[in-house]
Amino acid sequence: MNVRASLKAATDARHEALDDLFSTLDLTRPEDYARFLLAQAAALLPYESALDHAGAATILPDWPAHRRGPALLADLDALGHDLPPPVAIAPVITIPDILGTLYVLEGSRLGGEVIRRGLPPGTPTAFLAHASPTRWPEFVALLEQNLASPVDRAVAERAAILAFEAFARAADAYVGNE
Repeated sequence: MNVRASLKAATDARHEALDDLFSTLDLTRPEDYARFLLAQAAALLPYESALDHAGAATILPDWPAHRRGPALLADLDALGHDLPPPVAIAPVITIPDILGTLYVLEGSRLGGEVIRRGLPPGTPTAFLAHASPTRWPEFVALLEQNLASPVDRAVAERAAILAFEAFARAADAYVGNE
């Protein structure tokens, strides 16, 4: 099984649970869209900071261009919302930790464009429209190159699981409390 398939299999249940939480929102409603963005910010911002400190730029040279935090904050500001409190996240220390976490963050871009197209005109969508300088196939190749050993792959899988769990806690805080 290739690395991408391994990560997908390891995280499928948590990914599906997160999608189920967000599926209760009607993102065409400004208050629901704001809850979605607040939940994203509560997990994404601490993870981007952790990735900065862990040296993500050594693995993904264009890492600074991948950061979506500023776009997310701009969207929240446009909707009249402040920075939400962060959720607790797992430490990001090793290269496999970085790549497992990036698997979740980069993968979330794939659905962003679909969501963005369904939003009413005038909705602030800088976060969802933030293009990745590295295309998904290039990122998958990076995973394959750097996660060849079973130990590294297991660490990356655990990091991805923990990232999905952090996003689920954030979603539960903003979506689950309706």
